Amino acid sequence: MWNIRDGQRTVGTGCVQGAREEAERKLADYILQKLDPKASRSGGDPNAIKVADALSVYSDEKIMHSSRPDAGLAMIGKLNEFFGNDTVGQLNGQRQREFARQRGSQSAARRELETLAAAINYHIRDMVGGVQMLFRPVLPDAAPARERWLTRDEAARLIWAAWRKRCDHDGDEKGRLTSRHIARFILVALYTGTRAGAVCGAALIPTIGRGYVNLDNGEFRRLAYGKKQSNKRQPTVDLPPRLLAHMRRWHRLGISTKAVIEVHGKPVQRVSNGWDGVVEKAGLATEIKELKVVPHTLRHTSISWYLRSGVPIDKVSDYCGVSIQIIKKVYGHHIPGGFDGVVERSRHLGRSATDTQQKQPNRT
Repeated sequence: MWNIRDGQRTVGTGCVQGAREEAERKLADYILQKLDPKASRSGGDPNAIKVADALSVYSDEKIMHSSRPDAGLAMIGKLNEFFGNDTVGQLNGQRQREFARQRGSQSAARRELETLAAAINYHIRDMVGGVQMLFRPVLPDAAPARERWLTRDEAARLIWAAWRKRCDHDGDEKGRLTSRHIARFILVALYTGTRAGAVCGAALIPTIGRGYVNLDNGEFRRLAYGKKQSNKRQPTVDLPPRLLAHMRRWHRLGISTKAVIEVHGKPVQRVSNGWDGVVEKAGLATEIKELKVVPHTLRHTSISWYLRSGVPIDKVSDYCGVSIQIIKKVYGHHIPGGFDGVVERSRHLGRSATDTQQKQPNRT
């Protein structure tokens, strides 16, 4: 009988010694399936799917068409390095917890395991007919929600720090300015409450894979052209007049030509490079994780400011693209009058409403 030897693995072809041509075709099919995971989508046991195949298909068909393929591919690489030789049936809780432990960052491990589940379930939907199983990852606990927001004074210090920061030479700032694009990013994020990725992804001309700011009518389309709306809502909104005036001036001076946030004439994909230096220069650096000022802090700040100024919850929800449930859960303490009646009753704690009413003096 003809067999296929693949390292320590032996695969039978079912072909007798005289059926060489048939055995060679079986070998060609085996190589094709190994090199092209799509070729194995004809059916079979979902538990026997190789994780490497699922990651490869998901990478080609989903990650490569996402708004940030480089970040997605890096995530796929980490998953493949750890799970690539496993089958779906081997991904028990212990194996996934091992990945989370060696990953170090629990939030990163959580995101990557969610991507692993998405890749496996995407592959299963194409490969298996009938009633399909669903792979559910074993996730580390979610990190506590960041509640840090900036006061107007802190925001002003952050903007000025970004505007004035220069090259650092052995602790001495001199030379060219390095972070003015971060100052512009801060302004856009504070005025609109937009997520960092959508701020950096905003183009000044309609572009596939990017959002669009129309400087003529002041409309900001957050959702990238060609991208489907996800759970992270990205509504199209009108820009505040002051911010629109800034953007038009940046465009007129050649500071922003093709994208809202540019540096040296090229669109900025992320503001992580240089962000920590700006935060430190503004005097806002801290070792307490929950109090750290990160780009997403600007979204928290914007939502908090709008609520504190008295804008109705539903309007803030529609403008900033955050659900009313999240506003009440995370930002409830910023809502004016949100605790009306509670504080006033504090002096009557331990008494029933009936007792309190009976002890009120008769003023008739």
